[in-house]
Amino acid sequence: MTLDLLRGLGWAVPVAVLLPNALWLVLPSAAAPPARPPTTALPSWTRWAEPVEWVGRAAVFILPVFSRFKLGTAASVVALWAMVLALAFYYTGWARYFTRGRTPVLLFKPLLGVPLPLAVSPVAYLLAASVALWSTPLGVAAVVFGAAHVAISLFEYRRLVSGSPSSST
Repeated sequence: MTLDLLRGLGWAVPVAVLLPNALWLVLPSAAAPPARPPTTALPSWTRWAEPVEWVGRAAVFILPVFSRFKLGTAASVVALWAMVLALAFYYTGWARYFTRGRTPVLLFKPLLGVPLPLAVSPVAYLLAASVALWSTPLGVAAVVFGAAHVAISLFEYRRLVSGSPSSST
């Protein structure tokens, strides 16, 4: 197989990230996350972070569909390998979740010393994809999505661990 076979597979970038999420729809969490006490307000930053995350998510899933891999440079080949490694790490995090009881905290708990692996690894994957696809708009969208996604994931992880959200985060 030559790298030329990958040229028209930009659509595979979002599909690869969404595969474990599709499995999650079929096999959801075994335990419900702790409920937020009704008197505890969400931090004000979540009002803007959640819409930013959703806009970024839409962009990182749509933009690659219209892109083609351009693997003519060493940087793009290194980016392709970074994509493979980030995706393998992402799948490892999902495998841990599915094989160890499907508890919500496993979606956020550090893996091999990497905090928030299911938030960090797809962002790394998408950033590498922006290089392999030579797509500056995808790179910008990945940064926007990543900043909001990691912040929200950290908030959720802290909420799960403590049982209630912290307004200082």
